Formats: sequence, structure tokens, C-alpha cells
Amino acid sequence: MDAGFVNAYLTAVQRVFKTMLGLDIVMGKPILKTSARSSGDVTGVIGFAGDKKGIFNLAFSTAGAIFVYKRIVAEDASSVTPDVVDAIGELTNIIWGQTRVEIEKVGYKLNAALPTVVVGQDVEINFITKLPVVSLPFTFQADGAQENLFLDFSFE
Repeated sequence: MDAGFVNAYLTAVQRVFKTMLGLDIVMGKPILKTSARSSGDVTGVIGFAGDKKGIFNLAFSTAGAIFVYKRIVAEDASSVTPDVVDAIGELTNIIWGQTRVEIEKVGYKLNAALPTVVVGQDVEINFITKLPVVSLPFTFQADGAQENLFLDFSFE
């Protein structure tokens, strides 16, 4: 696994959460996923190709996704509405854009598909690569509660 890829994802998610959402996020210990199940209830997914191919996703709990929506558009939501889904898709796209900038600094050229957002618990997300899926767990404060974000990715 190329450490440049791991650092690119880490840098991008921390930068976007800080500058766009005004949130500090804290990374836990990276793990290798052994399940194809989503780590959250609302998951933004983007596949990419070029010098490398792979996929990455951002998985939020329902409460975390609604909180992020509220931070992005300054409106409340009481459930996962189409607007919340759009916000998570846009955030996934923005984080991918920042990740790509970082990956290009280490010499790779990549292009991505449009993001897709999957809603539901225990949804199976099959990665297109055969290598292990790396999961970077993060926490952030949302209205006094700690929420989790999982950034999962794989490439070959």
C-alpha cells in the first residue's frame, strides 16, 4: 500500500472538514476491512481510474449526515432527505477533489466518476479492486455528541 495514498486521503478529509465545516476531526487507528458492508447509514461512493483504479467512500451515521447537511446549508433536517443525500454526495466529491490534488503531487494521474450516495444500514458495497480495503475511522463533535466518519478506500 502506497503511503502517499493514505496521506492524501487523510490530508484531504481533515482540510475539508476544517475549512468547509469548521470542524476538527480526529483519526483513529486505520484498519483493514474484512466485510463489504458499509460502515454507516449514509455513504458517499466514488470510483476512480487512471494510473491507478479503485474506489473510496465516506460513511456517516444518520445523525452525522444530518449534522453535516446542517453545517453545509445552514438548514435543519429531521431525517435523511434528498437534500441531505445531495450534501453528502457533494462533500464526497469535494474530498475526492482534494485527495486527487494530493495524489497528483506524488505523480499519479486519476479521473473519477460522479459520486453515488447509498442510504441504509449494512449495505453491501463491493469494491472493484482485489487488494484490502483500508478504513480510516474519524470522530467529530456534532451538537455535543461524538459522531463517527469512516473513509474506506482501495486501489490497485
